[in-house]
Amino acid sequence: MKHQRGASKFEFAVTVAILGILAAVLLVRLNAIQIEVERTEVDLTVRRIRAGIQIAIGEHIMRGEEARIAEVARASPMDFLGERPRRFIEGPTAEAAGQWAYDPVLRELSYMPRSPEAFADATELRWRYVAHVDPLGRTVGASLVALN
Repeated sequence: MKHQRGASKFEFAVTVAILGILAAVLLVRLNAIQIEVERTEVDLTVRRIRAGIQIAIGEHIMRGEEARIAEVARASPMDFLGERPRRFIEGPTAEAAGQWAYDPVLRELSYMPRSPEAFADATELRWRYVAHVDPLGRTVGASLVALN
């Protein structure tokens, strides 16, 4: 009787098939994680901007400088981040995937997703920076409003 050394061709094929299936599952899972990371990154950036706006307005109110709230409303919303996103441009719209842009004329912030499927296949996300004015015409606040 002849003893076989090592794995047979069948055992090798089964091993390769199992590794192929595991690699495919890993790639699908990594894609899902990348999508979730981008969604979370955008959400956190917008939340940080909104929190920065609220803090700036709150500081003016606490100092009794309500007249300076209009300065907050005129500034770029990106000024309220600790640091601007890596891929940020001052201009009408984001030009490349993963890029942020702020249009000071329209007062709109935009983001072009790397993975549109993370945002219901949206090719661009937009927010408008809006000043809130009381009946006397004084600026009393500002907010970032989602457009899509």
